[in-house]
Order: sequence, then C-alpha cells, then structure tokens
Amino acid sequence: MDETGFWKVISKIDVKALERGDEDAAVRPVQEVLCCIKNESELAAFEEVLAQKLYALDGEVYARNAGESGFSDDGFLYARLYVVARGQRHYEAVLADPKKMPTSIDKWCEALLSPHKYAWARLTGRAASDWPFTPSVSYESGSNGDLWPH
Repeated sequence: MDETGFWKVISKIDVKALERGDEDAAVRPVQEVLCCIKNESELAAFEEVLAQKLYALDGEVYARNAGESGFSDDGFLYARLYVVARGQRHYEAVLADPKKMPTSIDKWCEALLSPHKYAWARLTGRAASDWPFTPSVSYESGSNGDLWPH
C-alpha cells in the first residue's frame, strides 16, 4: 500500500462518529476495508505509512499547540492519530500549521492504532497482539529527534 492507497482507506473513516467522540465507530469502516486485504505485506504497509504520518507530526511545536493533549505522551499520540483520521487535507493543513492541532482530549483517535492488526489477525488466525511488523520509524511521542530540542 502506497500513500495514495493509505489515504483512500483513511477516507472511509466515519467523520461524524469521530466528531461525536465515538472513535471505534469512526474507525470501523477502515477495519472493514482492511479485512478485505488478503496480503500481510499490504497490512504492514498500512502501518508503515501511518507511522510515517505520525512521526512527521511528532515535534515540540505540535505538542505545544495540542492543548491538554500535548502534556502526556499518550495524549499527544492520540491527538496526532485524530489529525490523521480527519483525512489527508486536514493532515496536510496541520502539518503546515501546528496551530491547527486539536486542543481537546475530545479530539483523540486511539482506535486508529488497531484496524490493520485486527485485519491481520483475521487473515492469519493469530491474535492481534502478535502483530509482527515494526515500522521504520516510531510513532511514539518524542521519537522524532529532529523536531524536539536536544
């Protein structure tokens, strides 16, 4: 899956559910699309692109503009996931202007960390927690050394 395919899958997110704070319902259509993929490497590629997008937003300037979410590692990750979940146009706007980061804990999307893992579990018959792929960059908060002071 390339970046275009990634954003096509992300476009299936139920934005109305996301705005209501029902992130599981918002991400369910993504999981349904990913469950149709019968290739483990495509599911791994989804996580790779996701990790790259999250990594690009992992910086002090984004955290400072994320309101209460910017004060914890998990909260900042979930806020960045929300930015991705809102789609390519929103993502690119925030990437260009960190002041557009969501500032409320109501704007989180932790659920986006899982749909590809559940699809992989269905495909392989293994537990989602056994997901074997490690992306080339970490999406954990504070990982992008270029965007945090040394």
